[in-house]
Amino acid sequence: MSKNQPRSQKPDQRPAVCNPAAACLLTAWCWLALLDPGATVAAAEPPAAPVPAVVDGQTPEPASAALLSVESLTALPGQVVLTGARSRQQLLLDGAVGDQRVDLTRAATYVSQQPEVAVVDEQGVVRPRGDGSAVIVARYQDHAVNIPVEVRQFDEPAPVEFATEVIAALSKAGCNVGACHGSPQGKGGFRLSLRGYDPQLDLRTLTREGYGRRTNRFDPDQSLVLRKPLGQTPHRGGVRLATNDINHQAIRSWIAEGCQQSESPRRLVRLQVLPDQRRLVSGQPQQQLIALAHFDNGEVQDVTERAVFTTNDEAGASVSADGRVEFHRTAEATFLVRYLSQVVGSRMTYVRHDPEFKFQSPPVVNFVDEHLFARQKELQIQPAGLATDAEFLRRVYLDTIGVPPTAEESIAFLDSADPDKRSQLIETLLQRDEFAAFWALKWADVMRGSEVTISRRGVHSFHRYLIDHFAADRPFDQFARETLTSLGDTVHKPAANFHRIARTPEDAAEAMSQLFMGVRIGCAKCHNHPFEAITQNDYYGLAAYFARIKFKGSQRGLDHEVVYLDRRSEVKHPVTNQNVAPVAFGVEPGELTDDDDRREKLLEWLTAPENPYFARSIVNRVWFHLLGRGIVDPVDDFRDTNPPANEELLAALAEHFVEQGYRIKPVVRVILNSSAYQLSSRSPSHVSPFSADPEPQFAQALIGMRTAEQILDSISAATGVPEKFDGYPPGLRAMELADGAVDHAFLKAFSKPVRDATCECGRDGDPSLSQVIHLLNNPEMLANMKSPGGHIARWLAAGKTEAQVVELIYLTTLSRRPTLAERELLEQHLSKATDRQEGLYDIQHALLNSHEFLLRH
Repeated sequence: MSKNQPRSQKPDQRPAVCNPAAACLLTAWCWLALLDPGATVAAAEPPAAPVPAVVDGQTPEPASAALLSVESLTALPGQVVLTGARSRQQLLLDGAVGDQRVDLTRAATYVSQQPEVAVVDEQGVVRPRGDGSAVIVARYQDHAVNIPVEVRQFDEPAPVEFATEVIAALSKAGCNVGACHGSPQGKGGFRLSLRGYDPQLDLRTLTREGYGRRTNRFDPDQSLVLRKPLGQTPHRGGVRLATNDINHQAIRSWIAEGCQQSESPRRLVRLQVLPDQRRLVSGQPQQQLIALAHFDNGEVQDVTERAVFTTNDEAGASVSADGRVEFHRTAEATFLVRYLSQVVGSRMTYVRHDPEFKFQSPPVVNFVDEHLFARQKELQIQPAGLATDAEFLRRVYLDTIGVPPTAEESIAFLDSADPDKRSQLIETLLQRDEFAAFWALKWADVMRGSEVTISRRGVHSFHRYLIDHFAADRPFDQFARETLTSLGDTVHKPAANFHRIARTPEDAAEAMSQLFMGVRIGCAKCHNHPFEAITQNDYYGLAAYFARIKFKGSQRGLDHEVVYLDRRSEVKHPVTNQNVAPVAFGVEPGELTDDDDRREKLLEWLTAPENPYFARSIVNRVWFHLLGRGIVDPVDDFRDTNPPANEELLAALAEHFVEQGYRIKPVVRVILNSSAYQLSSRSPSHVSPFSADPEPQFAQALIGMRTAEQILDSISAATGVPEKFDGYPPGLRAMELADGAVDHAFLKAFSKPVRDATCECGRDGDPSLSQVIHLLNNPEMLANMKSPGGHIARWLAAGKTEAQVVELIYLTTLSRRPTLAERELLEQHLSKATDRQEGLYDIQHALLNSHEFLLRH
């Protein structure tokens, strides 16, 4: 349950006013409940099944079987080549259990038949002892496997290589991370390049700064670079090395050898991790990882002891410094392996088998359900049941067109007995004008369309362009092409405003990558990406596609500009100061002439059906806006080390998107019609104590705050009085505002983004005291509610009974009728009210402050 997700109520315990004096206290209670994660939500939640005792927050893992029966053994790598006296190789021993593999590396016994050539320890690490050939025999139970070993150049001098061994040792010790000496300013007067991306800088700071005390070639043990991480000299970073550690030995040997740097060091070509993916056997939650570095000279070296291991799910699993994975519970986790400039991931799933688990799901409607429910079943996650008609009605209106249904629309849907009424409603909403305005708002936010960047006239022109695009449901690859390659006057070519917003080649590359690929490349502007295999060369290769974009002003000032191409402009690499040729993550554009628009080549690559980013990132954004969380989350952080929660689902949605001509509406349609979208926010009646975290797998509807525009427009719809915005015509909805930075107190309080960032992070989903005040004591909202032109006054003037007015208040505010218990409570409240009309206002005021009104559920 997320931090904004309150617990649900039992049926018929929805907020209701008991007496006039309690009205303000009730609204305050509603907000206190919103601020308190343990508060009440207007949805029934049956009690969860009892969960076994936990220790330190984790359910104890049963002891593994003393002797796990396996069918065969396999060793990785199948043969070992050790080059030089410092080489080593971690073995990985797999046992076959049916169609699964189990790690037996620490359970097996090892014997070297030629110990004068190579020896092996109990953990399966092979080390050389002399040139020649040897055989390592690994045994488990009645099974054995032979691993041939060849040792080369054992007696040949092999100086420590600074670029591949010392830099790796500093990374392993954590010395060059951003929180330590790898920060731009360094720490304690000592600066290293972040994660060793600039070895030349590191060599200078280690050998030429600090009066030579950092590296003492005459007495290596007195070098500060060794004494501080060993704890022999006070060090704010603590103890980072040990004298028997391979990384300490590498640094010490390099200093003793005179702090030399090879004139032609090996270049790391590829980093490989074994295994790269695996589903572990229940009761066997451990797995050894091996990191193999492939160099340009053809050498493959085990760098497991030199690599840095981390995980993206520390609660579910941990990984030791030597690559030993251990799961604490059922989970799917990615283990990040970093060595020098390369980063790779190994994805593993561990399911602790629950014999009592019996998967039950709502009906499978389409491929969305097939993939989602299959994943939930694998991870022993029980999905919630389907939402009620009232829950679905309000949810689908607000998620699809941004506004709630009218009372008449709610009555027609709730009273319909048509079994296909949900799919029919979805079709109706997809054709509504509000659909285009609502989805234009979402893209205007992340594309940073505001008066600050493109002027008042420009922002209205750009906003209209977005609305027209979504109204016509034009192909999204066409939208990307128009946005990224348009030229000309930005009034007549509003898509060209992308370049007014992202004015430099670097800004354009970052915005393009984040918007249309879901990839954040900003970190690579100054150094290689710390969490992904994105280099500084990749960054400037993308920027080079936009190098020739220039602007001309107009006689009317900066009301609009003309975007044109300057064939002479180039992007220079900040390190080499050389012109950079355009390249997209290693994919070159082919032959280019001076007359070619480089961006056209970029779009050919970007929008090709086989592109690994474009279609997946767009459907992931659509999923995020409809379900509250991305399949890849955050939605603009696609990388190997942040994999999708459901790869098969994401791939299927992307394929559907491409098949439907890159149009958004077919993707929205298939998601809305799925049972997955229509799940209730209530937890299922039985939850396995051994299930994985259900939230990333969308096992129930996620609860979260509605957006500022949705809340304000819903208040206007509930009261019957439109909101007013300075400079805009009467009756305009908040979601139809062209600009982000609108001077409106309510929208500011509820975190309407000013559109200064190319991400979905502009909206703060956490409630605040300012929001409490705006809903409890907003004089304009109270005046609208009590206005003679408001709904309640007009209903009473039309002769509606109190019971009818109460029902209409519920229908316009919550899109449902009050329950029987609520009717009884409300009647008691009205019977005690000195002014029954004021009592009706109190009821609506309380409902406007309720969870059910403010939250998506």
